[in-house]
Amino acid sequence: MSIEKVFNICKANGRRPIMITAGNSAVVAALSMEGRLFYAHNGEMTSLFRPEAAENISNSKNGFFNPGGDGLWPAPEGTCFGYEYSTGSWRVPAAMSGAQYEVIEQTGDSFTIAAEIDLVNNQLLGIPCRFIRKSTVKEAADGTTTIEQYDAIEYIGSRELSRSEFLLAPWSLSQFYVDDKTIARFGSVKGEVRDLYAPSKDLLTVKGDVTEMVHDKVNRIQLALPEESRFVELIVPDKKLVISRTSAALCDGLEAVDIADAPVEVKPAGAVRYSIYNDPSGFMELEAVGGCVREKLVPGTVLGVNITNVIKKLED
Repeated sequence: MSIEKVFNICKANGRRPIMITAGNSAVVAALSMEGRLFYAHNGEMTSLFRPEAAENISNSKNGFFNPGGDGLWPAPEGTCFGYEYSTGSWRVPAAMSGAQYEVIEQTGDSFTIAAEIDLVNNQLLGIPCRFIRKSTVKEAADGTTTIEQYDAIEYIGSRELSRSEFLLAPWSLSQFYVDDKTIARFGSVKGEVRDLYAPSKDLLTVKGDVTEMVHDKVNRIQLALPEESRFVELIVPDKKLVISRTSAALCDGLEAVDIADAPVEVKPAGAVRYSIYNDPSGFMELEAVGGCVREKLVPGTVLGVNITNVIKKLED
């Protein structure tokens, strides 16, 4: 699918898209569809894009229509401090699915967008926030697409919050089309690689300092990778693409958090820097996670993560 078609579908359904370009590389931001970002390389969409999400409204009655692309969510998903179970069952909070982003700044190849989103965690604590997304696209002489991305959550509440009542970090989930031969890769680690859904052992192969995972068409698989991980990437033979994501080290005063989709009575466990998610419906996610303050969340605190996305041709 071309980037222009994605833009036009979003525009026709009132999703207020904006686009930045560099040569044949581009990023579309759907301001009225969770502020999702969609990446294009060589003029074609590499991000997953599902038109039905642009055409329908997600809520408890209709269910969740996944737009694809790259979404900024608050971590963790579940556990006692998560944000997707405040009603007792899994749902994307209405404040997120219905968020209205605005353009703060835009040039031909970069933008900054933001939206106010009031979160409610599983302790039923309200946490007023401002979600901020910055993106810059570049294209090299050989056609390689590089997208520099900054995702942040600013706390705009009126009182200090103790770590005994909350956990919060920015979490970028980037979804991509895959084929049967797709391989996910990450830097091999000495620490624990946790399975958040079905077991992944039979899908993994260690090749020196890199571990590979094949796409599973049957099970939901999610790997939680520790702080020492160096990168996550996808090899997509059908599209002849390599898609890589890296994130900068956390700033002083921040620590990595858990992201697990766990029951509300469970406490957060191991810290996560990256995650790889495999969906049997035919897409995979490369995820990067920021950090949370170690003690108190003070009004005006900004929790941010810098991410570099590289999309290039897979050499024969």
